[in-house]
Amino acid sequence: MEVQFSDRKERSLAKSSKIRVMISSRCNDMFPLKAKERIKLTDLRLKLKREIEKAELLGSYPYEVWVNEDATTSAERDSWEECMRQARECDIFLMLYNGNAGWKGEGEYSSVGICEAEFQTAYSTAPGKITIMDIFERDSPGKPAQAHDRSFQARIARENLFGPRPKDPAALEQAIRKAIVSRTIDLAQKGASEAGRGRGYIGPALDWKRLPYPDRRDRMIASALAGLGAKAGSDGRSCTANIDGQAILFRIGAVPDSLSIAAAREMVGQPHLGDDACSAALNKCFGGPVHVVACHRGATEARAQRMLGFPNATVVAAPFGIYVVDPVQAVQLVLIGNCVDDNATRLGVQRFLDWLPQSGQRPILVRVAKKRKEVVTLLARQP
Repeated sequence: MEVQFSDRKERSLAKSSKIRVMISSRCNDMFPLKAKERIKLTDLRLKLKREIEKAELLGSYPYEVWVNEDATTSAERDSWEECMRQARECDIFLMLYNGNAGWKGEGEYSSVGICEAEFQTAYSTAPGKITIMDIFERDSPGKPAQAHDRSFQARIARENLFGPRPKDPAALEQAIRKAIVSRTIDLAQKGASEAGRGRGYIGPALDWKRLPYPDRRDRMIASALAGLGAKAGSDGRSCTANIDGQAILFRIGAVPDSLSIAAAREMVGQPHLGDDACSAALNKCFGGPVHVVACHRGATEARAQRMLGFPNATVVAAPFGIYVVDPVQAVQLVLIGNCVDDNATRLGVQRFLDWLPQSGQRPILVRVAKKRKEVVTLLARQP
């Protein structure tokens, strides 16, 4: 099964007779920050949702608007995943950008805010469907300035997708109305498929595509390490992360192209076969290593089993990619799919870290990692 950002069931659900609009922004932030005439962004989104859905065209109501306030949780999909699904499937993605990357989860190593994740997901699906309303008050002393906010700001500045810069709520509402009309005409003229064609043809993804395999691999490894929120060890590809209160050693690898291409696949090979080389680093850890492999394209269960070397293992396909655990030798492989640029790679790693507590897998990962340390220590003692 090829792991992409959406599955077949979701694609079938995405088919609609209406134009699907997603409005992305912070909820409780005010615009402008300091003014008599200002509005909370969540109130603005709900007002616009009602207005846009009531817009009539030749006797019909062509728009369906999704905002975060519509998100519901279920046993199958949490609110974060629901936001990502909507960002993938919408026809028009409208972001009210105020420099705030948004909620980044409660995990110790969370490094990507929800607003940045929504933008990245929409961008990786179809850059042409994105419109940014720039309401970032850069001179304000209260502007967002945390590390993940600054990273988000640098990404948006790099993309240079800015539209109008309204100064008050009335101007913002008018700019949004015009943007919806403009995007609707664009969809009619070009088609949504044209907007998404060659999704890696501009921006950071193109920069990575220009790199030769060794350089691309190194960039992917560095981004995965950043996603884990940990400093690289002396080898430049391992780190220690706190999982469930225990120090676990992670080793990072990268496949800089499709897993079907031998030259790219062989740059990782079977990473667990060299675990005895990290026995010294394991002395300071509770368990490990756990192997995280950043894959430039999608990952499949079959390819993951081949990387492990034998089929007798637990293989789980998840939104981040593939998780493989061998209960006998205690090998754990985490294949992060679609690592096309720095943001996508960090987001993929964070989705894996978020999945651990959601699935109840965190204590199992720690327990298996402890067993793997015992196996590696024993192997290292062999003459």
